[in-house]
Formats: sequence, C-alpha cells, structure tokens
Amino acid sequence: MLLAGDIGGTKTVVAVFEPESPQKPLHEQTFVSRDYSGLTEIVTQYLGEHDFSIDAACFGVAGPVSQGQCETIDLPWKVDEAELGKLTGSSKVRVINDLEAMAWSLENLSKDDLHCIDQGHDIAGNRGVIAAGTGLGEAGVWYGQWYHPFASEGGHADFSPQSHEEDALLSFLRNKFEHVSWERVLSGPGIENIYEFLVNTYRESPTLETVKRMMQEDNAAVITSAALSKTCMACVKTMEIFVGLYGAEAGNLALKLMATGGIYIGGGIAPQILSLLDSDIFRDAFTHKGRLSSVIDNVPVYVIKTNKAPLLGAAHVAHLLATDQPIY
Repeated sequence: MLLAGDIGGTKTVVAVFEPESPQKPLHEQTFVSRDYSGLTEIVTQYLGEHDFSIDAACFGVAGPVSQGQCETIDLPWKVDEAELGKLTGSSKVRVINDLEAMAWSLENLSKDDLHCIDQGHDIAGNRGVIAAGTGLGEAGVWYGQWYHPFASEGGHADFSPQSHEEDALLSFLRNKFEHVSWERVLSGPGIENIYEFLVNTYRESPTLETVKRMMQEDNAAVITSAALSKTCMACVKTMEIFVGLYGAEAGNLALKLMATGGIYIGGGIAPQILSLLDSDIFRDAFTHKGRLSSVIDNVPVYVIKTNKAPLLGAAHVAHLLATDQPIY
C-alpha cells in the first residue's frame, strides 16, 4: 500500500492508496492537527487502527523541509522522515512541502477539478502554485524534459503594497507584527487583519449582525460569508482588498517563475470565493505589472477546486518511490 498525508495547521489528512491507483484513496481519515503532539502520533494511531502494509509513503507538510525534516510554522511539531520510516516499516519515505505536494498533483487533476479564471495562451512552460489557507504557500514547477515540482517559502516574503490604501494597511500591520509578509494579508488570519485595518481606522463600519456572528463563529468565515451575500460593506471591502492582493501576488509569482504554463490557485479559501476571484479585481491586479503586463496577460490562471490536491500529489510521489522512479 501507499501511505500519503496532507499535514496542515488546521487539519491533517492521512490516506492509503493501492499501488496501481494513486489517484483514488482506498481509505482516508482526517485529524484535528492541534489535538496531537506531532505527526508520529497521528501515523501511529492510524496504522494501529488499520492493518495496512506500507510499501512507500509521502507526507506534504506546511513548512520548510530540509534534509527530510520540517519544523512546522503553524504547529509546534517537528516532522522527521527517518522516524516516519521506522513507523511505517518502509525505507521509501519522503517528507516534502505541502505546496510541492500540491504541484505534484497537477498532471493528475481532471477538468472538473479546475476552474479557469483566465485562458491566457496554452504554452508549455513553467507553472506556479499559490495557496491561501491557514497560511500562504507557494511552489513552482520547472518544465524541461519533464515536470519537476519544487517548494518555496515565497508566502513569507515582504508584503509590497501598490496603492495608498495598501500603504496604510502595511503601516497598520507593522504596529502588529515584527515582519509583514504576504501571509499576513493572504490567508484566513490575513482576511481578519484586513478587516481589522478597515474597521479600526474607521474606513468601514460592520453591521451589528456581523459583530454578533464574529463573537461565536470563525471570523474569517463570517467575513467571507457576509461579503458573498453583500450584507456587510465592511466585509465586502475586506474581500475586495483580499482578492486584489491575491491577484497581485499571483502575478508576482508568474513573473518570478516565468510561468507561461499557468498559475494554479489552491488552498481552502479559493474554492469558497470563486465568484470573487473570477473578477476584474483579480485579473487587473494580476496583469498590472508595468512593462511586463503584456507577458503576464498571456499566463493562464486556474483555481484548484478539489481539496485533495496535496494528498493526491503526495500519493503520486509515494507511487514513484514504490516503483523506483526518479523524483529529483
């Protein structure tokens, strides 16, 4: 069997796949990440409850991976490839960045898994993956003789405003954080930061219903819901800024990678706000790149609708390991 994992700050999904069918989980289980001391505890519990013989395994982890180890950003975990190898009883185990795992899934996604925001021009070439969720992840796919996904930590690069209002947002966030990265504005907590900026600087006033809901529910979810239903202008404005910033950073990634093969937007937030992302606000910010605007205008943009992309990518890597095929 192939064992694959998608390890995020909010939830961890572990699944097994038949070696011949890494596109469809045979069994899958979801764990609340913060209820566990680490990934080893989850894998121990999962394998203890099920009688699976593991041939190869791969885990996509939200955080920088170096020499098979990762100290996660949003969890107090240290993930170790060697420890996971001992647990699974397999010498074919890899720990990779979660966005790299998502990038490994691109070749196996169906048309139903994707929503096209901009057709661009269908030119073979590098690809970029960007995903806002609990944090902000970015990865690339080099296009040579074959596709070769690789990780980055671009979500933690310096936030770069493009308007006077965004200048004010940056100034506001500097009083809250030691370093203002793109993740501080493009993530679930980023939505809350933008909302807080608008309300606390008296640019917008929330409705009483929104304030009441935010006392009992997840704030980012409330803001997103109120924006989609247009019942609170403070939330509408929050998401307009969020979508514009998403477009801007997606365009930045396209430039850095010369991603003529497309930009793919993953993560938990994008599928929930398709109607907002598929808009001129996003497209204008994406292509607003000065002398290089005409280049970016040709780049296709897709939203990955399935939440299984990192898991499927990890399963694909496990399949390559099991069949002794090259990964790097």
